[in-house]
Amino acid sequence: MSHGEPGAALRAPEMGPLEELLLLLLCVLHGGACGASVIIISGEKGGQAVLPCTAMAENGKNVTWFMEEPKQEILSCDKDSSLNAKYLRLNGSFLVVTDLHVEDEGLYGCKGCSETESTPAQIQLKISSGPHNITFLISPTKTLPNGTLYTSSGSNVTFSCFSNSIPEPTNKIVFNAGGEAEVFDSINANSLFFSLHHIASNYLGNYTCSVVNPLSNKALSSTLQLLVYRAPDSAMQCSATHTGVPSGLSLTCFWLGGYPSPLLQWEQNGNILSNGTSDTLVVTVNGSHYGDGQKLTCRGKHLVTNEEKTCEVHLGYPMPWSQGMRTCLKGQNVTLSCSVSGANPPAVITWLRNLSNPNVAIHSGTKYQIAQSGNVSYLTIVNCSKEDDEGSYICMTENGVATKDLYIQLDVTTPHNIVGLVSAILILFLVVAALITGVILYCDPHLYIKASPLIRGESEALVLIESEEEDEMQQVADSVVSTQYTGSETRSPDAANGNIYKHQVLFHNPPDHISSDLLSEVSEETEGENLEEEL
Repeated sequence: MSHGEPGAALRAPEMGPLEELLLLLLCVLHGGACGASVIIISGEKGGQAVLPCTAMAENGKNVTWFMEEPKQEILSCDKDSSLNAKYLRLNGSFLVVTDLHVEDEGLYGCKGCSETESTPAQIQLKISSGPHNITFLISPTKTLPNGTLYTSSGSNVTFSCFSNSIPEPTNKIVFNAGGEAEVFDSINANSLFFSLHHIASNYLGNYTCSVVNPLSNKALSSTLQLLVYRAPDSAMQCSATHTGVPSGLSLTCFWLGGYPSPLLQWEQNGNILSNGTSDTLVVTVNGSHYGDGQKLTCRGKHLVTNEEKTCEVHLGYPMPWSQGMRTCLKGQNVTLSCSVSGANPPAVITWLRNLSNPNVAIHSGTKYQIAQSGNVSYLTIVNCSKEDDEGSYICMTENGVATKDLYIQLDVTTPHNIVGLVSAILILFLVVAALITGVILYCDPHLYIKASPLIRGESEALVLIESEEEDEMQQVADSVVSTQYTGSETRSPDAANGNIYKHQVLFHNPPDHISSDLLSEVSEETEGENLEEEL
């Protein structure tokens, strides 16, 4: 196999033992013994090819060269050149074909000058060209100023690769991301088309179209970088925090999940505070410049979407609250509480003393214990003493926007004799109860409610008597069995100071066998009393 360029000087190679061995090996690799098989020789279009005569055992002697299709003699035995200037003899038996074109492809053969019989062709000449003019396209895409292509996640993308090659090359598209190559498609053609539907965001990287000529093994490639953009997949959020220094306010805005990072911008009433291309934008400002209820806005934009996202922060002053006066018994513990509301950002609560060293911060220890739950802070004073602990305590709330203080007064008192006080109160209660009972017993008469279990129906008697007539009335009541009431109307006796001073007997359904003398006596006495009252 031999290659050359147009116009190159030709000289007959000296065929030594090594060259003959190589020629024999070439014959074997291409199908067997020389003179019996066809070997393939390739040449580049526009170049030249040197064809050896494999039909002759000896080299260096003149031979006749011919083409098989169409059957024609191209170089006679007695001439070193042909009428067609592109055919030349080299070293007697070699044929040089110059200015190669596709039309020069075909079967070539040689034979000795004295041979008259037909000899089959032994060599096939193939012409290769390219690959040239490779064109690699990815669409639809947009181009960044540096030439990088980008598309949106979820879109459909088509890859196209074109080249000029004879014969048709091996054409393939390879995706490379992070050193790992993936072949998307491969065919033997000058044109290759491949579509990727709903492209995912992880398919950003380098795409290479590679073409290789199967005859000459010449390769050509073109690489494009493709970025797959995606809009942030989370909601924009913003917040304000206290930096810990007086009037220090930190504004944070983040919009995560997008590629590339979005453009974020902090504004106050249309005035730009800060901006930048990042997932998170943090700016530190002087919180004392803003009032209660001040609104700060963060705006975000992304290349994938034209929609603008915003979030807002409303600043608020801290409003502390607590009991203004607390009391602690000497030697006991007391807990002061302080809550804060309305603060944005959240306020930091600090306890201070306002005694000989004003505005000295209190820290947790054996004497003071500080705990916080949510927006409420608790200060526990252990073993209260009047000399050390009585006085004013300050609940200071600060959030970078404002600082608010609340004063709490603590009084320390000495405990009294609690046992003696309780005993005195109990004795006083017993004395009052005895007086009330005595007055009731002194003013009220005896009250008896008596009823016989042998009375039939619902008969019962209510008797208000004086003590000397009790025995007689008891005997009458015990002898009653049942009777119907047949009495006359009576009038209730007058009362003085709530006390009954007359005696009266009322029977409801009096018994039939009641003593007539007793009834007559009661009736006469009642009539006498009524007459006295009328007089």
